Amino acid sequence: MWKKFALCSVFVILILVVLYGLKYYFTPSDEPLDQNTPVENVVFSYDVSSLSKTCQSQSAMICAVEKAVKCTLNPDFDGCRKARLPKFIFMNDESLGRPTKMSFQAVKVKPLSSDLVEIHTRSTCDGNWFGLCQGYVIYVLVPTKKEGEWRVKDVYAMTE
Repeated sequence: MWKKFALCSVFVILILVVLYGLKYYFTPSDEPLDQNTPVENVVFSYDVSSLSKTCQSQSAMICAVEKAVKCTLNPDFDGCRKARLPKFIFMNDESLGRPTKMSFQAVKVKPLSSDLVEIHTRSTCDGNWFGLCQGYVIYVLVPTKKEGEWRVKDVYAMTE
């Protein structure tokens, strides 16, 4: 009898821990960035007609997100084809609603491992683009072969 009770208790605790972990992982946070994160808490805005070759940030991670945004606006922009971005960024079809203006604000940096980081953003755009430029958009970053540089490996959106 005692063994059955202990075993059931362990299973209940395990289930509660897993559910708490899932809630924590899949719930977007509105917490502002703290001073130790490598990004600034500002809004970055871009227009396809005036894209700059220089990055607006000192953060390598924000520069990686900025590169993905610039390439979303104009896939033929300087260095986009060599940037190893997700292939859907380079799709060319009018029905996809490629934006001409985009902005984002980083709201959270979530390290998943030493070589995988998520940048959670609040984004706006004037297009549709798979639903990946409006609302809560997450950029998954991996380091490049160059020390201290990052690239966007994947982009996805979450509902709030």
